[in-house]
Amino acid sequence: MSVLFEPISLNGMALRNRIVKSATAENMATPEGLPTNDTRRFYERLAWGGAGLIITGYAYVNRAGQVSPLQSGAHTDAIIPEWRKITDAVHERGAKIAMQIVHGGRQTKPRGVGGSQSVAPSAVPNLFYFTRPRPMTEDEIWQTVRDFGDAAARVKESGFDAVQIHAAHGYLLSGFLSPLTNRRRDDWGGDLKRRFRFLSEVYRAVRRAVGVDFPVLYKLNIDDFTLIGVTPCDSFPAARRLAEMGLDALEISGGIFETALNMCRGDAPVGILASGRSPLVQLYLKIAFSLQKLCTPFREAYFLPYAVKLKATLNIPLMLVGGIRRPDVAERILETGQADLISMARPLIREPDLPNKWWAGDRVAAKCQSCNRCLCEIEQGNKLRCYLEVSKG
Repeated sequence: MSVLFEPISLNGMALRNRIVKSATAENMATPEGLPTNDTRRFYERLAWGGAGLIITGYAYVNRAGQVSPLQSGAHTDAIIPEWRKITDAVHERGAKIAMQIVHGGRQTKPRGVGGSQSVAPSAVPNLFYFTRPRPMTEDEIWQTVRDFGDAAARVKESGFDAVQIHAAHGYLLSGFLSPLTNRRRDDWGGDLKRRFRFLSEVYRAVRRAVGVDFPVLYKLNIDDFTLIGVTPCDSFPAARRLAEMGLDALEISGGIFETALNMCRGDAPVGILASGRSPLVQLYLKIAFSLQKLCTPFREAYFLPYAVKLKATLNIPLMLVGGIRRPDVAERILETGQADLISMARPLIREPDLPNKWWAGDRVAAKCQSCNRCLCEIEQGNKLRCYLEVSKG
């Protein structure tokens, strides 16, 4: 049997195989953050398709951390009965499901006239939305920590099998760890220990809320790909410290909004991404993403070099995401112990049944062309799906 389809257990959560559907925003929620029938159908298809673990798109823990209008929420008890319908359906189809929880920080969309200003560790401008957040107060920081704990409790009550804390891609937790976006000189910023403090307090709040027997996962930026942002000098010690605290598994990624092609390498359909922006901003985005594409060409398993170095000093399971397209590549990564699970997002958006194809012996590579249109469309507020597949149909 292929190592891809060997079972694995994460703190009592038994997975049927090593394939993980990595989180991607769905843009299928109601304005109140509740899942819809579209949300249910999306996750049912993934469960039927054979993935061992499905991680939902990021759900905001409070309204201040809401990134976009149709984002899923974990901020109210009203989500519990609605998500319970989905988790039950996923379980009936043999898969496990985790909810990813997040606060958007400086990367929340502009609120419009009269809208509240985004909050972040420091007032470092966002050069994607061209907004400037205000620094969080001590009270806001502690309230957000509590909000993560409350959200995790709702995740458990909703029937999820695990919770994943999103500390990647420049969102709030990622922003606290980064010396680029955390310029504080109090107990929450400065050296690595203080920049890591918010991540540790959130972990403690989540663990208290769900108990020792419920799997808690983290998604962590291994590199921001900016001049003074997070590098392995920051992320590797943070990963090891989280493992010491009792984390059950870690997924690594990289890039922030200003360096987005580092997290999802491939094409850059700027025409979609820049729709509705001023001509000057469109030109800026076209130049910025053209340079990123030139400097970061797509290659399969592009975060693997980081995983190889980190895995040697990490004593918890490691999930590897980032451009994995062929079963033989995924198997080699697992067989050599460079990672314990294989995460995929865009390939399973296009082919939810890809795991079943591989299980049946079809060794073909994923059809995903890394065109990134799906990600640009959700940035524009449209539903998550493979737009290339739809256009062909």
